[in-house]
Amino acid sequence: MRRLLPALALLLATSIANGAPCQSDTRIGQWCETTLAALHPTQGGIGKLQVEDEAEALRALSADKLAARIRKKVIPVVIGPQGKLYLVDRHHFASALLRIGVSSASVQVIGRLPQADTFWQQMSARHWAWLHDEHGQPLAAEALPASLAELPDYPYRTLAGRLQDDDYFSKRDEVYFVEFAWASWLGQQLHWAAVDRGNLKQQLKLARKLACSPAASQLPGYPGEACH
Repeated sequence: MRRLLPALALLLATSIANGAPCQSDTRIGQWCETTLAALHPTQGGIGKLQVEDEAEALRALSADKLAARIRKKVIPVVIGPQGKLYLVDRHHFASALLRIGVSSASVQVIGRLPQADTFWQQMSARHWAWLHDEHGQPLAAEALPASLAELPDYPYRTLAGRLQDDDYFSKRDEVYFVEFAWASWLGQQLHWAAVDRGNLKQQLKLARKLACSPAASQLPGYPGEACH
């Protein structure tokens, strides 16, 4: 894995890490600074091919443009029990940052749920967590990876991410985890055939046809602009 040169990494740390550190009493709506390692995932996996591609795109940016990209991409978090930070969205973006050697970033607090006994119930009710595995089956909160670095590969999440990027479905009303509903459905339609770098183009071609078919009409964000 290629890393940022030390001088570039230092420049990024200086240009990005300019906010107040996240605290348990950071106000809702406020931005704060945290290490990416401190963020707790609220989903079971990521599309690693998508992360690899995003990392390559980020690596090609200058330090100033990368800092601007990080500021533009809102990384929303919820402050949970014991002041822990839970990542609500941007798991792929944050994972790509880690991949190129960025260790911290500014995040925006969108909620505070300090009660441990009702935390995951409230997170699910607000669509701030996706407690389902790759195949769409229920996933216990205790089974979620503890950090971004531990997120396993959900190959069909890469297909769904590519469809969304190409406007085959939309993320309406800023509802998080729409892509996972599509990923599970695509897996079922394609009988969970392998998705890897070698056959990604072929599988994406099939996924595009499926995304515009009437069979997808019950999925959120259907139909996307690319289907018109």
